[in-house]
Amino acid sequence: MYRKREFSLKRCLLRSAACVQVLSISAGLASAQEQADIPSSAENFAAAEAAEAVVYETVVVTARRREESLYDVPGSVSAFSEEQVRDLQATDMRRVQYAVPNFHFERSDSSNAAIYLRGIGQNDSLPFVESGVGVYIDDVYQARSQAAFIELFDVERVEVLRGPQGTLYGRNSPGGAVKLITTQPGDEVETYLELGVGNFSLGTVNARISGPLNETGAVKGKLALSVIQRNGFSRNVTEGGRDGDTKTVAWRGALVYEPNINMRFEVATDGKNENPDRSLTPVRRTSLTAFPDPAGAPGSPVTFLPTNDAFGSDYVVEGTANDFAELSTYGITLKGRWDFSESWFLESVTSYRSLSWDFQLDADNSPLPVLDIPVYEDDEQFSSELRVAFENDSGLAFTGGLFYFHDDDTVLAGFDDAAASFSFGGFSVPVISLGVPSGGYGESRQETEAVAVFAAGTIPLSAATSLELGLRYSRDEKESVRRGEFFFDPAVSLSFDQPPFLQGVGFPSALLEGRENWDALTPRVVLSYEFDEVTTLYASASRGFKSGGYPGRAFGAAEFVAFDPETVWTYEASIKVQRFNNRLNMTAAYFYSDYEDLQLNGFGQDPTTGQFVSLFTNAAQAKIQGLEFGLNARPLDGLTINATLGYLDAEYDEFETLVNGVLTDVSDRRLTNSPEWTAFLGATKELQVGSGLLARFHVDGAYRDAYANETSDSPNLSVNSAVYSSAFVSIGADHGSWELRAGGTNLTDRARAAQSFNTSEFSGVETAFIAPPRLYDLRLILQF
Repeated sequence: MYRKREFSLKRCLLRSAACVQVLSISAGLASAQEQADIPSSAENFAAAEAAEAVVYETVVVTARRREESLYDVPGSVSAFSEEQVRDLQATDMRRVQYAVPNFHFERSDSSNAAIYLRGIGQNDSLPFVESGVGVYIDDVYQARSQAAFIELFDVERVEVLRGPQGTLYGRNSPGGAVKLITTQPGDEVETYLELGVGNFSLGTVNARISGPLNETGAVKGKLALSVIQRNGFSRNVTEGGRDGDTKTVAWRGALVYEPNINMRFEVATDGKNENPDRSLTPVRRTSLTAFPDPAGAPGSPVTFLPTNDAFGSDYVVEGTANDFAELSTYGITLKGRWDFSESWFLESVTSYRSLSWDFQLDADNSPLPVLDIPVYEDDEQFSSELRVAFENDSGLAFTGGLFYFHDDDTVLAGFDDAAASFSFGGFSVPVISLGVPSGGYGESRQETEAVAVFAAGTIPLSAATSLELGLRYSRDEKESVRRGEFFFDPAVSLSFDQPPFLQGVGFPSALLEGRENWDALTPRVVLSYEFDEVTTLYASASRGFKSGGYPGRAFGAAEFVAFDPETVWTYEASIKVQRFNNRLNMTAAYFYSDYEDLQLNGFGQDPTTGQFVSLFTNAAQAKIQGLEFGLNARPLDGLTINATLGYLDAEYDEFETLVNGVLTDVSDRRLTNSPEWTAFLGATKELQVGSGLLARFHVDGAYRDAYANETSDSPNLSVNSAVYSSAFVSIGADHGSWELRAGGTNLTDRARAAQSFNTSEFSGVETAFIAPPRLYDLRLILQF
């Protein structure tokens, strides 16, 4: 059992200060290696400032629904431009996670995004539960976790907002928000083409063309395409070939009409199709005993060893229920903006999105049906937001609006467990010999309707002090209908035979229905003080809210009970410093979060029926506090150093759940995906190597402490502390028209769990989805 850690602010500050000092020394060493006779980094900074050297631009963000410098935002925000995303070799958000303190973003089963910020998130992929971190693409909320795993092509900027976003981004974002802003059509014709090849037979194409469509330039358009094909990372010793391959085609398009300088209309559309040959199969972390003859005929059970014990690798699997994993998404968004005065504007964002997801998972990673799971989901969402905003040169600003959201989701999920066994005194018997079903279907239809009204304003109290006040009222209503069917014939396989639902093959369970609504007020108060022109202090208090719902795996009325919303109060203090003509930017923040009614999932065995049960309740309260540091330095022209450091002290105040059928206090467990320390250090160097040629070198390393990867905090599923490194070298035209780049990620080839499941109480196995191994590629980039 894990002991609760005593939080020592003094110890944390000392360790953090030491790391920041190491980062500063690293910057100086990089400078010394580049040119031995130049002064120290600090002297370079000062000399550049005195000579009024080039003033480097900062990333412009829209964290407060208006454009402003990253360092003017009184909140914890990390932002990355398109070039910075490429430097991280980030084809999706998994690489970005390392450059943001206290951030976890992984791909789990199929295309699900498991996202955590400052210890808060959700790793359940079924739609009855919302994520604790909202994902927004061009201000449109993405309701489903499958839609939240997005390829980073055609992206102008990525923003990660840490802490509750309860006012302007109030839809289920108590942990924070991830914002992706796609590129806008330009005033001139622009073309981008990226071609790549790499290991595991990678082939990829990213392309974009944009520009004016008429002589006046009032109409502009954009088309973008991304194609990725790659073999799977896991070798399947039962079927041959590889599991979890990639076949993805994604596209985006936009038309913009600007009749005059005060009005702008946009229609944007996007879509994606993933259709790999096989789904992703997890590896076994524990042994598994199963019966090859589910009917219970004479014979000995088969025991499958943990993956590493049997094969010595985390990239070998034995599963057979892996035949399909198809995901299709489509969306269309209408935007309008009217600047009806120099200070006021009105903006609307209306969007329709659809998703279809069919997926088969061999959750036990064996050739036998111990826990094989097919899932079929269809989702449609509609959202609309109307905002009015005001801003003038005095610092006075206001944003207010209305928000409407509707989501209609139907998911049919099944399980095959005909070969599963029970153990009694060292002997194993088939589960179906005890009357447990050999399989089952459960269909859930959930309709969500949400409305909100919000307002936020910034009031200058003096030349140096400003006060920001925000408030949002949210009301959510959910209606859920749940139907089920059980099968008692081991010859009928839900994964392979796919019997029709409720057509007389099995035995129907009781119809479950529920309707509930919840509302919440989520305020935000921020006091900012500009100590001087380059130093800003702020303190804030904000509340976050995540809607309740109904358990989406329940089969009985006792389980089908609405769970409550999740709420949090977070208090934060921060300092932001810009020095030496923006050559040195630093941030530091302390936060304290008080969470109530955390929504947690788990898996177990019903002590009465012996059946598999999913446990989803408001199981816990938690206290989370920590520190975050960020550094962006340009000690020399052409050299950029980026560093972050995060400390997280996260522990449950209360947490009770079933352990071996008994309600047990487990508050000494670690919170999921919440390492105590995270750190990142990266450097990029540009060097003129000839007439018109520019070489670029990049290297980075990320450290993560050991952490729990699922709710039960099983030692078998814990992720060990490790350093993950990447690098690239490129040569290209100094004006950026072409670049040839060779790079690699996870160079130390550290295998780690991206998402884990503890089903030891029923199927007797613990499994983990493994993140990608060492990857390398060669890419040609053309821009003109």
